[in-house]
Amino acid sequence: MKTGSNIRLRKDGRFEARYVKGRDEQGRAVYGSCYGRTYEEAEKKRDERKAFCSAPPAREMNLLILGAGSHGEEVMELAESLRIFRKIRFLDDFKSEVAIGACRDFADYLGEYPVAIPAVGDITLRTRWMNELIAAGFVIPTLIHPSAVVSQSAEIGLGTVVCARATVGTGAKIGRGAILSSGTTVERNAVLPDWSYVDCGEVWKETQKESNHPLFSQHTPQKPKERTPR
Repeated sequence: MKTGSNIRLRKDGRFEARYVKGRDEQGRAVYGSCYGRTYEEAEKKRDERKAFCSAPPAREMNLLILGAGSHGEEVMELAESLRIFRKIRFLDDFKSEVAIGACRDFADYLGEYPVAIPAVGDITLRTRWMNELIAAGFVIPTLIHPSAVVSQSAEIGLGTVVCARATVGTGAKIGRGAILSSGTTVERNAVLPDWSYVDCGEVWKETQKESNHPLFSQHTPQKPKERTPR
């Protein structure tokens, strides 16, 4: 009769396969058991249970916001309204009571905060941080406020933030890392380039085919307005 490998035949006729499922406070092994009508059945159940117990823990949907200024605070409130992130924290390179660390140290937080987004108005800094976050392995979200109206046919790039009561029309194309402030409108078939900032209440109508706007340059992205959130 086949036995061994910490598998034994019980008096009730079943096979019992034991495995270490953990350790107590003193470091001693805590055993679990799997049962089967045959040696092979008990062994298979035990191996499946061991594989499950040794699997890495699921990562939580925690969000890291780079920048604790006024725009960062708005992004925080938007993210909270979506109710999909268990924890949301700031990084900021300036002294801040709400930040848990400096933006330059974002890689140290990847394990606990797998999702991250830059929340600054400065286009150069926003571009650099976005690219560095992607290279480090962070997931970059697209955040759309629940009160925003976005056409199903619109395309919105990663890292873009669409704030409260903004409207994005049919067929509109919005690039990555853009900021649509509260009450803005991107009209149907309009094209908003990467890293753009549209201020509160403004309407964006430009299309790539028709526009000579400097924002459509792939080499030197600029802001539509001089005003930017912090």
